[in-house]
Amino acid sequence: MMKRWFPSFLIVLCTLLLSYGCSGTSGPTKRVVKDCLDCHAEYQSILQHRNLHAPLKGGQCNNCHRNHGLLGGIYLKTAEDQICFQCHQQITSTDPNAVVHQPVKKGNCAPCHNPHGSDNDALLTQTGNGLCLTCHDADKFTARVRHQPVEQGCATCHAPHYSLHPGRLIQSQQQQCLGCHDDKKRIKQAHADYQVTTQCSSCHLVHSSQRDGLLRESVHQPILQGNCSGCHQSADSSTPFALVAQGKDLCLKCHAQREQDMAHQDSHQPVQDGECFSCHDPHASDVKGLLTQPAETLCFSCHDAEKKQKSQHPAYSGGQCLGCHAPHRSPSSQKALLRAPLNSLCASCHEQGMVSMRVPHSPASEKACNTCHAPHGSAQPSLLVEPEQELCLSCHESMRETLAKVNLHAPAATSECSGCHQSHGSDNRDLLVAKGAKLCAECHDDIEEARLNGPTHSPFKQGQCRTCHDPHASNYPALAVKENNAICVDCHQEMVRDSKAIQHSPFAKGNCTTCHHPHGSGYPANLKQPLPDLCLSCHDVDRYWAKGVAHEPARQGDCTSCHEVHQGSRVHLLTVAPDRLCQQCHNETPQQLAVHHGGIAPGGDSCLSCHDSHGSMERALTFPIKHQPFAEKNCQACHQGGAR
Repeated sequence: MMKRWFPSFLIVLCTLLLSYGCSGTSGPTKRVVKDCLDCHAEYQSILQHRNLHAPLKGGQCNNCHRNHGLLGGIYLKTAEDQICFQCHQQITSTDPNAVVHQPVKKGNCAPCHNPHGSDNDALLTQTGNGLCLTCHDADKFTARVRHQPVEQGCATCHAPHYSLHPGRLIQSQQQQCLGCHDDKKRIKQAHADYQVTTQCSSCHLVHSSQRDGLLRESVHQPILQGNCSGCHQSADSSTPFALVAQGKDLCLKCHAQREQDMAHQDSHQPVQDGECFSCHDPHASDVKGLLTQPAETLCFSCHDAEKKQKSQHPAYSGGQCLGCHAPHRSPSSQKALLRAPLNSLCASCHEQGMVSMRVPHSPASEKACNTCHAPHGSAQPSLLVEPEQELCLSCHESMRETLAKVNLHAPAATSECSGCHQSHGSDNRDLLVAKGAKLCAECHDDIEEARLNGPTHSPFKQGQCRTCHDPHASNYPALAVKENNAICVDCHQEMVRDSKAIQHSPFAKGNCTTCHHPHGSGYPANLKQPLPDLCLSCHDVDRYWAKGVAHEPARQGDCTSCHEVHQGSRVHLLTVAPDRLCQQCHNETPQQLAVHHGGIAPGGDSCLSCHDSHGSMERALTFPIKHQPFAEKNCQACHQGGAR
């Protein structure tokens, strides 16, 4: 066991001796401890400030910041919105009734205080009112007449962090005002001999005003005239602030013209009830008409049902209620307190919507705007009272049957009537947003390019899309207005099917578009392909000459030299009887024919018995499977008379 640990012991002992020897004779070296500013030299200038944050002054950076080595950055020890409260618990309150300054509530001290140092008291980033005005609108404090404490500084009246009084006042409003305005005689003189000691802000602005005496912008006329006794008992009575009359009777003493409004059933409900103070302040207000709040706030305090609608009238969302509604009673006895009849009221802003186009939409021409639009808000776009298609169908009932068909035009399927129709009026028939093919081209631009630049079918060339297509819905493919052949026959009368005739299969089935392009092509008769490719796409007769010999008309692709393309009275839709058809080209005499047929003179109608009319592996165009005597050209074996 000793052998195992003894070498390790020697290594440790030698290491200790070497360490001691290297240290010299002057004793152990002291470790030098660096402070934060040795590395963070950019913060040296902070030390020059008149006031330093206590931890920094004591070199205790780690009160707020985490320690770190050569690597890492400057991090706070706790969350930023909590770190100040670890030492400064007194700057906020746990009282639920406390009015806390918003930055304090968020734990955001840095906008006002420098966390390290400042030349200002309390480490403030600025002095005086400039600090407060970085957040608070300066207009409220810079009117013509300014309250003296504003000049002295906001902290004269307001607690910077929190208060138990509204507005973060240092004291109650009454105590705050009377703390300076303590001359009772002067107060009485200024208030028509009434000893007013409360509710100062009901008439006066507390920061600044354009009026003398810091009066609010809108002041009740009796107050301006010093006629307080017009509403209150005389100043020398035992109850000087008691009213001389109650409710509406008090207001009607001066505003007698409103008595008729109060008796009218179409008046605003507070007017009917005589509740003037529901909307008006009896003394003064910052809002025109002595309103207790701006109209956009006041009206919504009762009428907020449509405030959360998806689509809102800008006048409604902007609180411009009085642009359309009279506050007391409609001057023309309109419903909903409207200032004017609905048609002229809407037209006063929406003049362009009240169109005078060649084809007007009846609700617009009759100015019955509320037939389609909600006046304030709606869950639908453009303030529509219903989803677009349902709204249109409420008048256009006949369209319900159309829209029940199998195939729907995309705008109809997605209920977007306005994709094709103007809602107010148009210069085009059916209120269309564009004329003819130009409307269709807005979606079908590829087809429109072909219409303008290529050889086309006549209706298509003229932009008469509705000749063949229904714009809304159809029970036929491609929104056709009728069965395929029925549409074509409307113009191509010569193509009426003869029930006794032999008919080409596509023609018999009414499938004109099997062969013809309905819009147009670069080929004769608007064929989808050139001949014979079109015919060969169904009739694979070319298999007989793919590696052999084609009949000359077939080789030239001239199928119509022998066949009718739609219908005919002969087998195989031949243009003439078989005996005459071959003789149109092969006009040899019977004697000449006999030379080529082993001395037998074939009859004129027997060509197709032996010859393939399209092609064959042999130059003679005979069928590939032959009767043995025929293959050996021994016709006499059967035809002993020398004729067929």
